[in-house]
Amino acid sequence: MDQQLTAFVTVFIILTAIWELVAGRTRDGKKTRQDWKIAFLATFMMVAVQRPLVLLLLTLGLSRLFPGSAGSLAWLEAQYFWPTLIVFFCIEELIHGAFHLFAHSRRPKNRFLQWVQAFYKMSHRPHHLAGGQDNKGQLSVTQTFVNGWAWWLIMPNYTFQLVCLYLGLVEVFLVGTAIKGIWAAQTHVNWNWDLYFHNHQWAWVRKTMWALAHVLTFPTQHHHHHSRGPNSAKNVTSTLAIYDWLIFGTLAIEKQKPDVYGWRQKDDEANSVLKRYFFWDVRQYMRGGAAKAKKKREEKLAKAA
Repeated sequence: MDQQLTAFVTVFIILTAIWELVAGRTRDGKKTRQDWKIAFLATFMMVAVQRPLVLLLLTLGLSRLFPGSAGSLAWLEAQYFWPTLIVFFCIEELIHGAFHLFAHSRRPKNRFLQWVQAFYKMSHRPHHLAGGQDNKGQLSVTQTFVNGWAWWLIMPNYTFQLVCLYLGLVEVFLVGTAIKGIWAAQTHVNWNWDLYFHNHQWAWVRKTMWALAHVLTFPTQHHHHHSRGPNSAKNVTSTLAIYDWLIFGTLAIEKQKPDVYGWRQKDDEANSVLKRYFFWDVRQYMRGGAAKAKKKREEKLAKAA
């Protein structure tokens, strides 16, 4: 059932990716072969390895720790479907936003938390790499599922989803996750449809759109999260911008597309999809780690010369 849901969202991504291709939204450096390759690799790993692995481990662990717990909350869904769905959706999105923000925040003072955050940064970095090193890259729908090899294993909101599925909230899981998956996918499409309303000639339309952007995350908001600049640490929620606004203080509403997408890439990231996806040296994301890594690469090049 989880695989069917993932397939449903994947089909939406494939269809919108075809539209991007036909409409010319992937030409002139906006999207590279590396972008296509890592999108395929990350999506395949998510569907075939990561989600099934998490579900298997959860099922084995919960069944041993709490025998008979499987399906124990099915009555809640049967009697109070809509309230349960709303609570599920709000909790899942809050967990996602909090840990996503953690991956974008300044380095904590605690040494242990620094290592944990470095692991999150390392795992999330591929999601913010777009195009080549010419700064022409733009956001594409295929970037929806792109992250490093560990992201789906360490994000608690994904675990929360599957725990709810195990406990019997099957329809709540399906509906809630499908809504979030489709919404997250459409915010990654290279089509900023919300700008039509943000820049509409009628004031009441602009004001309504401005108000709605405080509640829901629209495409341009998420596009700015993928920009190069201060907004890349903003708009950390996938669907509920009200958390960005009232809890995290990370809401950023813009009325135009970003000028530059994606973070600066290293040579090995730009040239190797495997190194981009399976990167594991978390030390580079600690204090001074990037400088040490750069020095090591320069020394290696000097020896090769």
